[in-house]
Amino acid sequence: MRALQAIMMLLFVISGCASMIDPRVLATQPVEASIPIAPLEDGIYTLPGSGVSHILLLFPGGTILDSRGKEGAVELLCSAMIAGGTKDANPAEVEGALDDLAIDISINPQREYTLVGMSFLDDVTGKAMQLLLDILKTPRLDASRLETERGILTESIIREEEDAVTVAFDTYRAHYYRGDPRAYKPTPDTIKAISRDDLVNLHRMIFTKRPLIGVIGRLEKHYAGLLKDAFLTTWTAYPLGPSPNPAFGSFKGSAKERQCVFLMAHAAPTMHAVDYAASVVADHIIGSGGFSSRLVKEVRTREGLAYSANSFYQTRPRWGVFGITVITEPSALKQVRNAVDRVFSEIRSGISEEDVTWAKQAVMNRYAILYNTPAGIISHTMDAAFYGILQDFDAGFLARVGTLTRTDVQNAALKLIEGPWVEVVINPGD
Repeated sequence: MRALQAIMMLLFVISGCASMIDPRVLATQPVEASIPIAPLEDGIYTLPGSGVSHILLLFPGGTILDSRGKEGAVELLCSAMIAGGTKDANPAEVEGALDDLAIDISINPQREYTLVGMSFLDDVTGKAMQLLLDILKTPRLDASRLETERGILTESIIREEEDAVTVAFDTYRAHYYRGDPRAYKPTPDTIKAISRDDLVNLHRMIFTKRPLIGVIGRLEKHYAGLLKDAFLTTWTAYPLGPSPNPAFGSFKGSAKERQCVFLMAHAAPTMHAVDYAASVVADHIIGSGGFSSRLVKEVRTREGLAYSANSFYQTRPRWGVFGITVITEPSALKQVRNAVDRVFSEIRSGISEEDVTWAKQAVMNRYAILYNTPAGIISHTMDAAFYGILQDFDAGFLARVGTLTRTDVQNAALKLIEGPWVEVVINPGD
C-alpha cells in the first residue's frame, strides 16, 4: 500500500495537475519509495525499453584533462572519434554503417567525465556493439577528418565569443577559479596547438578505463559481457573541490551583441550541507522559479528593465555556486543594479509563508522530472554513483524539502544573497 501511494504521488507530480499536493502532506508520504532507481544487475544499471535499445557509458575523465594551452583537446578527440573512422574502417565506411543500420552514437565530454550513448534496433545488436567498441577502443583519427573537426570546433568557439551571456560566464569563471583548470576555456589558438599525439594520449587516459554502464532495453548476457570485459582498468573518482583562490570584485568585458549582461556569483552550500534543501527552495524564490520569483517580478515584470532575469544554484558534493544573471540594455544597467538591491532588501525583510509553500511545491515538481524517462533515471543514477552520492540521497532531499519551515528558507536565502561577489558586466563591443 505504501509503495502504491508513493507511485501515485510521483505520477501526480509529473502530470502537472493544477491542484498540487501541499508540501506538508508530501512530507508525510513514503518518499523513499517514490524515486525509481535503476537496479544494478551484474554490474550494469538496467531498465526496460520499448523497441529501441539504448546504451549509456560514463567514462571517468573529461575536459579537466585538457593541458594548459591545449584546452579543447578532449572535445576535439570525442568529435574526431566518430568522424575519423576506426582501425579497420575508414570514415566513410563508419558513416555508412551508422546510416545503413540506423545506429546513433554520441560522445560528449563533461568537466569530470565523458558520456557515450548509443541507440539501435534489437535486430542489429551485434553489429552495433562491434561498431561502438571499435570506435571507442581503436579510433583511426583520420588526419583529414581531424582537420575538419578542428575547423568546426574553432568556428563554434568564435560564435560563442559573440554571445554576451557566454562571455559573462567565461569572465566569471576566469576570476572565480583563477589558477585552476576551470578558469580556462578553448580558444582558436589552443585548438590549433593540439596534435594528434595529444589526442592519442588523452584517448589512452579516458577510454581504457572501465566505465559505468547503463542499458535501456534488452541486452543479451553475451553482449553485456563484451561491454564489461572491453575495459579492464579500474578507476577512482576525484571530484573537483571548491574554487582555490577566487578574485572577488567587479570585472568588465565586451561581446558583439547589443545587450548588456550583468552577472553576480559566489560560493554557496554544497550538496552535503545541512541547508542544501533550504538553499534550493530559496534559489527558486529568488530567481530560478520563473515569473513567480522575486527577480523576475521586480526587474523584468514590474520595472521592465530586462529581457531576462534569473538566479542559478549549481552544486556538487564538494562545491556550490550561487549567482544571478540579468540581460538588459546598457543604458538600464544602473537601474538594474538598484532593482537587484531592492530584491535583496525585500528578502532580508522576510520571505512570506506563501512564497515558501509555492517554492516547495515547485521544487518537488521539478525534481520529479529527473525521473520521467528511463534515460533520465539511469543517467542520474550513474552520475550519483560517479560522485559517491548515496542512492537514498534524493529521497532524503525530498523529505527535507517537505519539512522545511519559513525560517529555514529565510536563513538559506540570506546566506545566498550575501557577498563577497564576483561581479561581471558585459557591454556591446565592436
